[in-house]
Amino acid sequence: TMDPSARTMIKVNLEDAARADEIFSILMGDKVEPRREFIEKNARYAKDLDI
Repeated sequence: TMDPSARTMIKVNLEDAARADEIFSILMGDKVEPRREFIEKNARYAKDLDI
């Protein structure tokens, strides 16, 4: 969201750029299996889940 009272901005440093690109590709890519694995592995860390 772009609402200033609700948004969270995180600065991505150059050393984080490759990892950020990798995660973005997993989550937004056409391949389902890597996305499913990522979600299953990291689901326990989700907070404020709005279904």
